Amino acid sequence: MQHPSSCLSLRLATNVTLLLGIVAAGQLALEYWPGRTFDSATSGVWMSLAVDYAEGVLYRPLLGDMGYGGTRYMPLFFMIHGSLIRLFGNPTMTGVLLMQASVLLMIAAMARLLVLNGVPRALSWGFAAITVCTSLYQQYLTGLNCDYLAAALSLWGLTFYLRKDPSPTRDAVGKALGLLLFVLAFYTKFSTVYAPSAVFLSLVLQRQWRAAAIFSIAALFLIAVFAATFVALSDGRMIQSLAATATGGTDLAFATGMLRRFAKELAFFNPAVGVCFLLALAKWTVDAPTHWRSPLHLTFVMVTLVTIVTFSSRGIAGNHAIPLNAVSLVLAGTAFSGRRIERQVLAGGFATLSLILIACWTPGVPSPLKTIRADNNPTVFEIRAEIARWLPDNGLLASTNPSYAIVAGKTPFLIDYFSLKTFIRTGDPAGMDFLARIKARDFDVLINFNPNARWTPQDGESVALSNHYVAVDTLHGGTILIPRTATQ
Repeated sequence: MQHPSSCLSLRLATNVTLLLGIVAAGQLALEYWPGRTFDSATSGVWMSLAVDYAEGVLYRPLLGDMGYGGTRYMPLFFMIHGSLIRLFGNPTMTGVLLMQASVLLMIAAMARLLVLNGVPRALSWGFAAITVCTSLYQQYLTGLNCDYLAAALSLWGLTFYLRKDPSPTRDAVGKALGLLLFVLAFYTKFSTVYAPSAVFLSLVLQRQWRAAAIFSIAALFLIAVFAATFVALSDGRMIQSLAATATGGTDLAFATGMLRRFAKELAFFNPAVGVCFLLALAKWTVDAPTHWRSPLHLTFVMVTLVTIVTFSSRGIAGNHAIPLNAVSLVLAGTAFSGRRIERQVLAGGFATLSLILIACWTPGVPSPLKTIRADNNPTVFEIRAEIARWLPDNGLLASTNPSYAIVAGKTPFLIDYFSLKTFIRTGDPAGMDFLARIKARDFDVLINFNPNARWTPQDGESVALSNHYVAVDTLHGGTILIPRTATQ
C-alpha cells in the first residue's frame, strides 16, 4: 500500500521541478533563437550532411570536387533532416523541429515504459518530462544532433518488445516492430546497441535459447539489409567515411581515462544527469536480488557501460549521456511502485534537481544560459554580412563551423574539421591536400580557425597557419582570416 504523504511529496517535487525546468528552457530558447543558427561546429556537421543529402549526395567523398568529407556519423538522422529540407527548405528551422520532435518522441517512449512498470499514466509523463529540466537538455536546445532520436527509437523498441499481447500474432508483430526500431536506432547512432544487447542478455539469462537465437539472427539480417541499402545509396562512400573516422583519432593512453571523464561529466558538467544516474543506481541496487535479469535493469547496466566506453574516444561531449539520462529516469521512476522510502528518495532527488535549476540563476554558478550569453553567437544576418564583405565572387571559403557557409548560401567546402585534423595527423590524402591549399593560399577566407594553429602530419613538416594567413576581423569571438600578401 502506498503511503499518501510520500506520494504527495513526490508529486509536489515533480511538479516544482517541471515548472522550473520549463521556465529555464523557455528563457534560454527565447533569448537564443531569434535570428540565429545552431551554436556548435558539431551541429554544423549534421546540417552539412543533411544539406548534401537534400542535394542528392549521401556521404560526400573524403576528398573530391565538393571539398572534404569524412564523418563517423550514422545516416538516418541527417537523411530525415535532408528530406525535410527538400520539402520545406530552411535547414535551421527544419533542424529545430526535428530535434524537438525527437525529444517528444523520447519522452513518450519513457512514459510508456513507466506505465508498463506500474506508474500511473499522468505521473509517468511527469517523470519522463524531467528530461527537459536538466542542463543537458538546455545545452542541446541550441544544437543539432542525433542523440534524442536514437534514444527515442531504442526506447520505443524496448517498449514494443516488453509489451505483452494476449494474441500470439499481435505479440509477434510487436516484437518484430521492436526489433526494427532497434536496427533503425543503430543506423541513427551505433552506440544504441545497449537496448538490443540487454534484450538478448535477458533472453539468454532466462534460458530462452530459441527466442535469443531468433532475435540475434533477425537483428543481424536487418542490419545487413540496411547496410547494403545505405552503401548502395552512397555508392560505397558510407563505408569509406566510417572506416576512415571510426576511432576519432583516439589512442590507448587517452582511452584509459574514460572512467574519470565519465565521472567528471556527471559530477561537474551535468550534475542533474548525475543525480538521475544515482537515483537509478539506488533503485537498481534495491531491485538487483530479484530483478537484475529484467530487460529494463539490464538496459541500465548496458547503457552505463556503453556510455563509459564512449568516453574513451576523443571529441566526446555531454550529448553522449542523453540515453543514460533517459534510461536512468525510467528506472528511477519505477520507485513509485516500490516502498515508501523509495518514493521519498525519488522525491528528494527531484528536489535536488530543483535546487540545481535555482542555483543556475544565481551569479557565479555556470549554466547553459550564461554560456550562450558569454559566447554571444553571431546572428544569421551578421554571418552573411561578414562573408559578403570578405569573400570575393566565386571565392573559396572554409570554416570550422560549416553552418556559417550554409546560412550564407554557400556549399560548405569542409564539413567536419575534427575528422580533417585526424586526416592531417595520419597523413591521409585529404589532410595533405588541405595543408597544400593552406601553403598555396587557395582559400579566400577562413572562419573560426585558430590564427596560431600549427598542423604536423605524420612523417611530415609542420605547417603554421600564421605563415600563410592573417587575421583581419572577428565574428563574435571567431576569427576571419585571409591570405597574406607579400607586404604582410
